[in-house]
Amino acid sequence: MQISNLFRRNWWAIFYFNFKMLPFRQAIKFPFDFYGSVRFPDLSGKIEIPDNIHRGCFQFGQCENAIFPYSKMTITIRGLWKFNGNLFNLGTGSTVEINEHAVLETGTDVLIAPKYRIILKKGAKIGNHVRISWEGQMFDSNFHYMRNTSTGDIPFINKNIVIGNNCWVGNRVTINKGSQLPDYTVVAAGSLTNKNYIKDGKTHLTLAGSPAKVVAEGFERIFETLEEPLCIELNEREYRENP
Repeated sequence: MQISNLFRRNWWAIFYFNFKMLPFRQAIKFPFDFYGSVRFPDLSGKIEIPDNIHRGCFQFGQCENAIFPYSKMTITIRGLWKFNGNLFNLGTGSTVEINEHAVLETGTDVLIAPKYRIILKKGAKIGNHVRISWEGQMFDSNFHYMRNTSTGDIPFINKNIVIGNNCWVGNRVTINKGSQLPDYTVVAAGSLTNKNYIKDGKTHLTLAGSPAKVVAEGFERIFETLEEPLCIELNEREYRENP
C-alpha cells in the first residue's frame, strides 16, 4: 500500500459502509474502499456482492483524483445495488442515488470517471468491461409527469436502462430513460441517448449527437485490462511513428 493512498483513504467511510451494508463474513474482507470526502444521506437499501471478493475490489473516489481533486462523493441507496462482478471503480465527486424499488446492476471491470451522476427510479444494468467518462449523467426517469392536453393521457415517466458489455461512453454524455446500448457500443462525447439501439440486433455501433444516432459501425475500444501487451505496443508505436 502506497503511503499517499494510506492517508487519502477515508477510513471512517470504509468501516461504516462495509459493516452497515454487508454481513460480517463479507464486511471483514473490506471489499469497499473509499477515498476523499463522501456523504451517505440514506443507506436504507441493500447491497449484493459475489462471493469471490477481495480487499478493495470496489473503489470509490480513487479514479482520476489528480484531475478532479477535493470533490465530495454522495452515495444514496434506498433500493438495491447488485454487483455482478468484483472489479468496480467510481471516480471522485460522483453522485449515485438509487431510489426505493430501483435496482442498479454493475458488471465486472466497470470504471466510471469523476463527477458522474446516476439517479434511478426504476433500474439500470451495466455490463462487463465498461468505461464511462467524466461529467456525464444517467437518468432512468423524466421525474415529472406530463399530460397530453388532447387525449388526457399521462404516460409513464420511468424506463430501464441497459448498457451492454465492452461499451465506451464519452465525457458529458447523457444516458436517458429507455436507453439500451448493445455490446461494443461507442458513444461520442456530448451525446444524448434516449432509445433502444439493440432492437436491430447489431453490435459495434458508434453513436453521436443529441439525440444520438448511429454514425458508424464496426469499431470497438481496445481495453487495457483485456489486451495490456497490445496497448503497451500501440503506445510505443504512437510516440515512435506519429511525430
